[in-house]
Amino acid sequence: MRYILPLCLFLSGCSSGWVDAPAPPSAVQPVGPPSQEALQKGIGSSVKEAKLTQPVEISALRRTDHGPGDYFVCLREAAPVPGRPHYTFSVFFNNDVYEGSRQSVLFEECEQQQYSRLN
Repeated sequence: MRYILPLCLFLSGCSSGWVDAPAPPSAVQPVGPPSQEALQKGIGSSVKEAKLTQPVEISALRRTDHGPGDYFVCLREAAPVPGRPHYTFSVFFNNDVYEGSRQSVLFEECEQQQYSRLN
């Protein structure tokens, strides 16, 4: 019983140390759309990864809040190979960095987009 008070004082001393000042907020750079050159390189990488047949078509660049990047375009083959499904892909970017691609999902609305041919 006589050791309880010193033990409590000892343990409370561990929680009353110096409080470190909070770290300054990091300078977060805003994410912007890719340049035309970065867009073409990223699409080229995606075409190779998905083994698409040239020529391909892309939609307009759009912003997104889901996926590996903040901006994306929809991508598809201009003339699909007979007997093979006509898949549509989403190609993601953060600034000029290609973040990857995946088969597009319903809420990206790639089926409803206007496409233009990319050679």
